[in-house]
Amino acid sequence: MEKNYPRRLFLGKSLLMATGLICVPTRAIAKEIGANSLPFKGYTSYTDVKTDLRTSNLSKEVSVYGKLYDATGKTTIPNAMIEVWHLSPEKMVYRHRGKMFTDDDGAYTFITDWPNREPGKKHRIYFKVSHEGRSMFTELLFSDLGAHITGEHWENNQQLAENMRFPTFSTVLNKSIINFNFTINH
Repeated sequence: MEKNYPRRLFLGKSLLMATGLICVPTRAIAKEIGANSLPFKGYTSYTDVKTDLRTSNLSKEVSVYGKLYDATGKTTIPNAMIEVWHLSPEKMVYRHRGKMFTDDDGAYTFITDWPNREPGKKHRIYFKVSHEGRSMFTELLFSDLGAHITGEHWENNQQLAENMRFPTFSTVLNKSIINFNFTINH
């Protein structure tokens, strides 16, 4: 009988690889795969349904509300899922996350602590909107002086009337209030 070393080597390496895959948590694999296909850092689908993301009642906070419209920009979309996340205050980790659903009039609202920001960038809250198998991502940028949208958001939401396309911003004491509307086009 002839010794077949390449076959034994292949079988041994296959066994090692299979053992390694069993030892690596599947959530870590899914997280790595998902991280490469998402437009924004910090997203996870394992988010609780909640509209109050605050961790402290003493810190500066922001309340965000708005409506979701269809591709025409005229009809609101009820029961769509909206996921939000941002950097936690004074930290560079994404621990502030929430998930909510639009009401019968396509409206949503949530309140959160004032997010941290990456150096050289504005504070921002990321959004993922899902409805009937379609989804889209966008972001809301803001500072103490006002709220802003990105060029990509502007392009994807031109069907909204101008007074609804741009966010509005106001501040009372330590609470900022932002109205932020958008569409789902896909």
